Amino acid sequence: MAQSQKSLKKILKPLPLREQVYDSLRKELFKGTFVSGQRITEQEIAVSLGVSRTPVRDALNVFRKQGILEQSHGGAYVFSSPSTKQVEDIFEIRRVLEPMAARKAVKNCSPVDIKRLEDLIHKEEDLIDEEDSSLTYLHNAEFRRTFFHLCGNEPLANSIDEFTGHILFHGILTLKIKSVRQTVIRGQSRIVEGLKAADEDNMEKIILDYLDQSYKAIMAVIN
Repeated sequence: MAQSQKSLKKILKPLPLREQVYDSLRKELFKGTFVSGQRITEQEIAVSLGVSRTPVRDALNVFRKQGILEQSHGGAYVFSSPSTKQVEDIFEIRRVLEPMAARKAVKNCSPVDIKRLEDLIHKEEDLIDEEDSSLTYLHNAEFRRTFFHLCGNEPLANSIDEFTGHILFHGILTLKIKSVRQTVIRGQSRIVEGLKAADEDNMEKIILDYLDQSYKAIMAVIN
């Protein structure tokens, strides 16, 4: 290949329209543009974003599957909020699955994995004073996915991934609060230190404490 050709950079492919619509709506959720009980339609969103109804429908269906939206009469959607019972039920399951995965992650992590997790924490720290918490959520979600997939048990990691909708709900409700973001960062830092210490029992305690802090944060908002 000629030297001039080697210097060419690959053209980045644009995201599919449905993903762009989803990203746009997710950012608005974090800004508080939509509130619990608010009714929206595909047509309203399509007109506001200047796109057809098809990518809007696809994006709204993702939110519906995540539990963020409920389908109403006439094709409309309503933004919902988790009940106390729903939160309690999900945390009950998380308290079983996540400590198990965390113990396994201790055995499987490498220095490269730890560096990746530390980089994500640094990105969250850089955003600590930002009003828009949607980017913080993305880094937080990536930290969570990276950490739990270190368990080396794909069915277990996938089971934990099933709570993505719950985590998104949690982020929308709580990450706008700076003190919560600071608590999250402290918890993630403890997780990284736990990986470095390679102590499975201590890691289990770290995760259970992290879950307790998360539970308190979301319950304080919905109650």
